[in-house]
Amino acid sequence: MSATAPELPAQRRAAAIRAYRALPAADRRDVLALARQGRRHPDERVVAVAWWYAASVLQPRWWNRVPAGLLPLPGLVVLCVAFAVDAWPLAVLALLMVAAGLNLVWQRLTTEPLLRLARPADAPETPAVPETPAGR
Repeated sequence: MSATAPELPAQRRAAAIRAYRALPAADRRDVLALARQGRRHPDERVVAVAWWYAASVLQPRWWNRVPAGLLPLPGLVVLCVAFAVDAWPLAVLALLMVAAGLNLVWQRLTTEPLLRLARPADAPETPAVPETPAGR
């Protein structure tokens, strides 16, 4: 079973995603690399933003509850059926299903380490959008 986050309202999820995307790319890479090693980023603000992002992405939905390896499986089954009956429109649909499943696997692999980091005690109730330096 994979990690799921507590249920968040839609506005809070949108604010968390905007705040994470507003972080510089170097901070996003660093916080993810450190989380994969089980360590926290030195900037607690970045940790809080990353945790809220992971919590917004890993909502308790069915696709976050099934094992990650099973997500592309229905697309692969439909692809085999499409080749068996020689139906190219069904094969295109199957390839889209496989791509969506792989996207969900990638998303989970990148956000679960962030969610495993304990939420900072001083994290605000709602994520704040970080300020971007002038000239970017």
